[in-house]
Amino acid sequence: MKLPARIAKYELQKYLGGGMSEVYQSRDTVLGRTVAVKLLTAQAARDEDTRARFLLEARVSSGIAHENIITTYDYGEEDGIPYMVLEYLTGQTLKDALQSGEAMPMRKRVSIGLQLAKALAHVHTLKLIHRDVKPDNVHLDAQGRVKLMDFGIVKTGDVNLTQAGYALGTPHYVAPELVMGEPVTPLVDVYSFGVLLYELLTGKRAIQADTVERIFYQILHEDIPFAPMGEAGVPMELQEIVRGATARNPTLRTQTMEEVSAHLEHWLAANPTQSQPVTGRTGVIGAAPRRVQLSNWWIAGAATLAMLLAGGIGFLLMNTQKAEARLDDVLGEMAFVADGPFLHGPDKQSVSIKGFFIDVSEVTNEDYEAFCRATGRELPPGYERGKPGYPVVNVTIDDAKAYAQWAGKRLPTEMEWQKAARGMDGRLFPWGDLATAARANVADNPDDAWQHVVSADAFRGGRSPYLLLQMVGNVREFTDEQTAPAVTALREYSGKLTPEVTADEPWFVVKGGSFRSKLAESALPVVEVVPGRYRAPDLGFRCVKDK
Repeated sequence: MKLPARIAKYELQKYLGGGMSEVYQSRDTVLGRTVAVKLLTAQAARDEDTRARFLLEARVSSGIAHENIITTYDYGEEDGIPYMVLEYLTGQTLKDALQSGEAMPMRKRVSIGLQLAKALAHVHTLKLIHRDVKPDNVHLDAQGRVKLMDFGIVKTGDVNLTQAGYALGTPHYVAPELVMGEPVTPLVDVYSFGVLLYELLTGKRAIQADTVERIFYQILHEDIPFAPMGEAGVPMELQEIVRGATARNPTLRTQTMEEVSAHLEHWLAANPTQSQPVTGRTGVIGAAPRRVQLSNWWIAGAATLAMLLAGGIGFLLMNTQKAEARLDDVLGEMAFVADGPFLHGPDKQSVSIKGFFIDVSEVTNEDYEAFCRATGRELPPGYERGKPGYPVVNVTIDDAKAYAQWAGKRLPTEMEWQKAARGMDGRLFPWGDLATAARANVADNPDDAWQHVVSADAFRGGRSPYLLLQMVGNVREFTDEQTAPAVTALREYSGKLTPEVTADEPWFVVKGGSFRSKLAESALPVVEVVPGRYRAPDLGFRCVKDK
């Protein structure tokens, strides 16, 4: 086409690129603004399926308004050639940015991921599925602002323009269910986003195969390799977000882009500064976080420190990115739950509590055994030495409190436990409100293999908003919340203890259900009480620590 040229009120000034459709830098002669005009070639316009798909993209995209989605101003047809008028963007695609090897801090990468996650979440609220999430379709301007582009193979609730032989998406980012030809849901975008986030954080593709056959085999049969993320210095919290989004089984995948956005927002809030330089595909993403000694808020005094050292705890270590973001001590990783309100209880009352650290997983056999060796305390009845990594069970509230004190921690209150499990939005389960029993070790999990206690770090697809594990199912967990038992509780525990239980003895709230409970019985608002001296093979605990 000889330039300048005219289509409707738009003056085409500069060819920008294309294939079956061509894009031109143009001027709106009425409004005087610079726009991008995308039009089908004459040959492509003669194909009815291609024409219908182009017009669907124009119609769908013109109805979307979001700060992180390219704006479609107008569309139409002139002399038999369909066209659409788009926001004119300056900058580069995410693909180009990653291939350039440009240094980019981790926070900036997470910010890009969060903007894209919010864009996809908005798309899904409109009952649309993008189906082609990949770095080529993500635009970045000089300030790092994201624009999701190209709705050419979008699926709407009532229209699905997918002809036989038409390749959906780019193979490296396609969800397993798309490969298998199964029904398309928003979870295909969640998966593609997770694969893209992997590449954004590491500079390397998650799927390294070259042929379509090998790519599809890996997507269907091989888990994404996470060793490169660790080697690149990607924080564990971010690795878990990727892990949740890329589960091959859709029922175990993070269920919504809103959940993904919440996880990314939490990481950014907990890590306000992040200084490691990060390079692209050919460089190193970042060294493992340096850890330093805690002082002012953890060490209460020389005597306390000496006691902890004698017990084998040692200095607590922390990520230098933020003093209250994450905590690792010898006895397990802890996550930080920030100050502020959350929705508590079955009626979702807004309650505000102080921030705290909480164990990512239940206290394990080996940690409890170390406590027993150091203090001379007896191991719990039926203790199995051959199960490291499994939660310790058959402990009483006094056992749990003694361990917590030895570890320099304490047991959580019921409110602290709920906030850590439910997040701020009062969800029914750690992953949201969707009752998906496959995401937890509960009695009605569709896989019969899970009808027993399992490792404390299993069921990663069921993590809470703070990336905590096993907050539903596996073992019930003690809280330091004493309460009076109801008549039904007295009846339930009658005959189980000697001497007989009474309403006057201490009873404590336990949370989260166990492998013996159905998912509905394990929902996060549910409150169960047990006598403090009660032991059971499905009753354990986790600890908290004041900030």
